Amino acid sequence: MFRIHSISLFIFFLVSIFCFSAEGQAVLDLRKSELSQTKIDLDTSWDFYWQQLKEPGSFDEPTSQDSYFFPKLWNGGQTRKGQSLHRFGYATYRLQVLLPESKEPLALKLQDCYSAYRLYVNGDLTAQNGVVGKDQASSKGGWKQLIVDIPDTTRLDIILQISNFQHAKGGAKESIFIGQKEMLQVERQLNLAYDLILTGGFFLTGVFFLSSFLFLGYSRINLFFSLFCIIFSYRIIGSDEYAVQLLVPNLPWHIQVRLEYISLFLSPACFGLFTYKLFPNETSRMVVKVFNAVCLTFTFVAAFFPTSWFTHLAEPFLLFLLPLILYASLVYYQAFRVRRIAAKLAVVSGLVVFVLVAYKILIFLFNIEENEFFTFLGFMLFLFFESLILFHLFTDSLKKAKDTAEQASKSKSTFLSMMSHEIRTPMNAVIGLTNFIMDDNPKKEHLETLNTLRFSAQNLLVIINDILDLSKIEAQKIEFEKRPVNLYELAKSLKRIFSPIAKQKGIHLNIDFDMRVPPFILCDPTRISQILTNLISNAVKFTKEGGVDVIVERVDKVDDKITLLFKVKDSGIGIPNGKIETIFDSFTQASSNTTREFGGTGLGLTITKKLLQLQGVVLQLESKEGIGTTFSFEQTFEVSTKEQIIEQLDPVKPFPIRVEGEILLVEDNQINVMVAKKFLHKWGATVTLAENGQKAVEITRERTFDLILMDLQMPVMDGYQATKALRARGLKTPIIALTASALLNEQNKIFNAGMDDFVIKPFDPDELLSKIVKYIDRGASRS
Repeated sequence: MFRIHSISLFIFFLVSIFCFSAEGQAVLDLRKSELSQTKIDLDTSWDFYWQQLKEPGSFDEPTSQDSYFFPKLWNGGQTRKGQSLHRFGYATYRLQVLLPESKEPLALKLQDCYSAYRLYVNGDLTAQNGVVGKDQASSKGGWKQLIVDIPDTTRLDIILQISNFQHAKGGAKESIFIGQKEMLQVERQLNLAYDLILTGGFFLTGVFFLSSFLFLGYSRINLFFSLFCIIFSYRIIGSDEYAVQLLVPNLPWHIQVRLEYISLFLSPACFGLFTYKLFPNETSRMVVKVFNAVCLTFTFVAAFFPTSWFTHLAEPFLLFLLPLILYASLVYYQAFRVRRIAAKLAVVSGLVVFVLVAYKILIFLFNIEENEFFTFLGFMLFLFFESLILFHLFTDSLKKAKDTAEQASKSKSTFLSMMSHEIRTPMNAVIGLTNFIMDDNPKKEHLETLNTLRFSAQNLLVIINDILDLSKIEAQKIEFEKRPVNLYELAKSLKRIFSPIAKQKGIHLNIDFDMRVPPFILCDPTRISQILTNLISNAVKFTKEGGVDVIVERVDKVDDKITLLFKVKDSGIGIPNGKIETIFDSFTQASSNTTREFGGTGLGLTITKKLLQLQGVVLQLESKEGIGTTFSFEQTFEVSTKEQIIEQLDPVKPFPIRVEGEILLVEDNQINVMVAKKFLHKWGATVTLAENGQKAVEITRERTFDLILMDLQMPVMDGYQATKALRARGLKTPIIALTASALLNEQNKIFNAGMDDFVIKPFDPDELLSKIVKYIDRGASRS
């Protein structure tokens, strides 16, 4: 949505006529606004003093008062009195804001100005970026998004000084917002989380493919894609929210701007070379040469010329880039027509990148407010499909090179596991903070947004888990446990989960459970639940009328073994005869229309079938297009003994309201520290922080703790080494690992190192609380 609509301009025009008090000062009346529910921009005509830097208290002097709309660039602009403005210069803005009485603390959200500013609120210097000056020698650029407190008052006198002598644009292009402080901070943290997750994904992918080129000698396709990912990873944190300043707080402005523009100009050149190497027969070599020449020329200018020169080039470059992205999409389509390897994935990827680039260009050129989650999801899909393209090429080459097949499979598994681990760490912050806010009595008007955020984050986590499961299956690292499971209670639980979804779609969900089935059978509860969840989820997703019937029937019983028939029957869209053989292929659905209409990655049935195959069970499929589908399988289980059931039903103490105990948190990631502390303090625990394993070893020499929460991957000394050192010293304090890895071998390493248990990130607060209570009590009994 455009920030300044024609209607808004008309309203602000009327406001500009009546927004001057008797003293002639611009006033924005927000007394009837609900600032506790939403943020409001301060877009209106402000008092304007061109080529003047006026301080608080100096407005009683004779002045040449004018007005100018904020935010609006100076380039070619004119004030209300017709004074022409230039991009180089300085000015003072002033606005009085009338506020309603608020019980919640309010704050201002300040975005970057071209290219330095100072902000005074009610006479006090509240915020500044860079150094405001009257010439190039005395001014210095600075960009950093800030959220600043404002006084608890109903009247604000805002004075904003801006100067620019370094950038091709002058003045302000972004709005100043006012709103509830907590809401603005949560919005800022979420946007930063999106940027950091994306940056980690692109950078790690780039490092992986660069390593495959340097050390394994794979083709230059990997090289150009890796360079694109690494360069573009800076583009994500070096623009918009400028998350790079969290990593390098003292990065000079002129270097930051150069890197931002270099990443803008250079990353498309790498992507163009990647496209040419991917489909050389469909790509014009001349087009690639011209395109790269332009990109390299712009990059050279950004690297060695003054900032006021190369900052002119962003708009023309983006306009030049859009048709070339369209050309790349046409290349992918032509490759698809002639059935090149990975062309299908390339077409989807090309469409995604074309939409993303067009969207970002519209944001930049027309100042549209960006939907951060849309951008985040789009880039994740792009990265996912581009990685799949390379893996497709990779596996195709393995068919021609049998000797390298085993190593290639291992590399793929390693990459997926690494990506899962690195994405789980920032996802811990996203899901953790969302859970914390939702448990902290949020306002009703925020619940829908928080629920949407948690649902979206959990969906992303499901995709990550599916990919990781597929990786483990292909690497033959799946192991099945046997525990007493109440199958009837499991079926009821699944009905509780899916009934609201079915009800919302207007279809029924019935569970037909044969009561001749024993109360408890021996099986892997995680895997049987995963199999049934995938089948029921698919059935509900693809059914618009009628409903879904889940049948659990006893087939046979011999001694202590029982054979059960599981059926999931729906009245959905069905599967065409020609697609039944391919429906279990990874990332495959019956048609592209199915993917667009119903969504999904196409991994659920693949994983379900392979999990059953590993247990010697065959998944049967019967389907008629337009009538419905039935999935079924028969599986034999052992009936649980009385002793096994009693052990399984060992009662668990109810959770106390507060956790009484001192906990040592060993964690180097500041975001994870923040999330963990919020929950631990909420539960009443006393928390001490150690930045790495070495610190933990030193601290425990001087103090005793009731429990240690140990991260695994840390600098100086990791969690495994620290635990071994503590156990070697005779320390018996319970240690729970906080790990972002769900791999079985990692879990084995945890116990072998001497840790008592583990919690996987993103952690479930109830699971973490349960284990803390369990081991604090156990630690107390040890002493």
